[in-house]
Formats: sequence, structure tokens, C-alpha cells
Amino acid sequence: MRRVLIITYYWPPAGGPGVQRWLKFVKYLRDFGVDPVVYIPENPYYVLTDPSLLQEVPEGITVLTRKIWEPYQWASRISGKKTKRISSGVIHHKNQSLLEKAMLWIRGNYFIPDARISWVRPSVKFLSDYLGKEKIDTIITTGPPHSVHLIGLHLKESLQIKWVADFRDPWTSIGYHSKLRLSKASEKRHKGLEKQVLTTADHIIVTSDTTRKEFKAITDKPIAVITNGYDGVYQGPPGLDDKFTLSHIGSLLSGRNPEILWQVLGDLLGGNKKFREAFRLQLIGVVSKDVLSSVEKYGLVGHTSVLGYVDHDKAMEF
Repeated sequence: MRRVLIITYYWPPAGGPGVQRWLKFVKYLRDFGVDPVVYIPENPYYVLTDPSLLQEVPEGITVLTRKIWEPYQWASRISGKKTKRISSGVIHHKNQSLLEKAMLWIRGNYFIPDARISWVRPSVKFLSDYLGKEKIDTIITTGPPHSVHLIGLHLKESLQIKWVADFRDPWTSIGYHSKLRLSKASEKRHKGLEKQVLTTADHIIVTSDTTRKEFKAITDKPIAVITNGYDGVYQGPPGLDDKFTLSHIGSLLSGRNPEILWQVLGDLLGGNKKFREAFRLQLIGVVSKDVLSSVEKYGLVGHTSVLGYVDHDKAMEF
């Protein structure tokens, strides 16, 4: 089988959506004649963990590790709550404290493209030796964090190997990017690195046609859309809800606040007694304060359950 090296920051026991895309790809690559080797940080800072995903790692997969210096671990000693929010992209639009403003400014202007930038140089050195010894001629990087793509960029430039860059989220057009309190020089640096990655990689993968169109304006390299999906169905009892339940399973960040939906549901609750008695809203996953404020604004609080992050099996059950 042909061997490829996959460079990713998120890997079990990391939780959340970021880990699952390439965990599942790795699970099935052997069916297509590809033997994956995975490279991850040895001591990562994961905001969410889900040990159940360790069961999904295929047997016999080679997993390489290298230590990483994590500034978020230091920042968490000052404010663990704010550090978790910033590192997961939950950035409030309003009522930011002075500490939060300072942390955002440092994050946006001193750590470009992100707080994992210190992992790039040691990884390039380590992987350059490994790729030569193992005669692997193709690498895949997946971001965010987008500093992972910089590892691919340097390996491509020094070794002239094939490089596929997978973007689970956009770079400079993602919602929280504009909230990082960037200087003009920092914004220019972000855009310059984004363009360099997009114009140097041999092939680019994105999760949506919207991102494909955005990147098409920057590069003429081939771009494939591989949407996120699933690899099975829930096998437990059906467990129907006792109320008419609308559930959102996943992250609801400030830039993903469906305010019109909350308004419509509030209008229905105010004008229909039977609907008011039957309705329940379930928010499962990370939810920003801005979203919760909108839910309260339209009178949905008494009908809403905020359950936070749950593991993969529980999410399938919901």
C-alpha cells in the first residue's frame, strides 16, 4: 500500500468536531490502498475531550508525536474560562472585559496564524528526517489550527514532496478572525500566509462550496469539496422525546446565531397555547453568550435546555 503522512493537531482523546473528520478518513483510507501515518502533538491543550473516540483509532496505525509549547496552558492559569472560550473560537461581541481584550490582542498579533506556531519549526526538522528514512512522498495537513499548514509548506519547499492541504474551516474569512483585534500589519501577515499556503499546496480540500469559491479567488490550484458526513447510525433504543423537541447538536458560536429562528419560535410560543405546552429547545454543544442572550430576548429560556458538550455516542443518541 502507498503510505502518506497526515499532520493534524486534533486526535483522540480530543473531543469536538475537529478531531472526527480525519479520524474517520484514517479509519477508511486502507480500503483505498493507502496506509496512513499520523503525526500529532505529544502534549496538546484540548478544550474538549472524548475518550470514547480512542476506540475509533484503527489497529496498527503508526502515530508519531512531538512535544509542543502551548501558550494556552499558561494563559489558563490567569483565566481558565476565558482561555477555553478564545481557544475554541467562542468570542463574544459585547461586554468584553479588559483582560479578554488583552488576551485577544496578544493571540491575534503575537501568535500568527495561531497559538500553535511554536510547533512548526521542530516538526519540520523531525519530519524531514522521518520522511527521508521512510520514503514517504505525500503529506496531508488539516487545519485549523492553520500553523499545521505551515509545517506542510516548509516540507513542500525543502523536500519537493506532494502536499494536500485540508481546510475544515476557512482561514481569514472565519467568523472569529475579525474579532482578534488585529493590527493592519498582522492582518496582512495572515492573508499573506493564507495565500502562500493556497498557492503552494498541490491540492486543496474544503468542506463546502462556499469555501471553495472563496479560495478560487486566491489560487488556481485544484480544490475538491469533501463535506463532513457520518459512518453509521445510532444502534440503541429509539427513546422518543416526551415533548416536541428541536435540537441543535454542535457549536453555536456568535457568528452562527440564527436570530430569526429564535424570533419565529418566540412568536409561535406567544400565539399558540398548545405549541407553548409541547415545545422544547435543546442546545447540545458549545454555545456562546450572544446566542443565549438572543434565546432569552425572544422568551425561549423557559423552554430551553443547554446541555453543553457530550461525547460522540451521546450525540448520536440525541
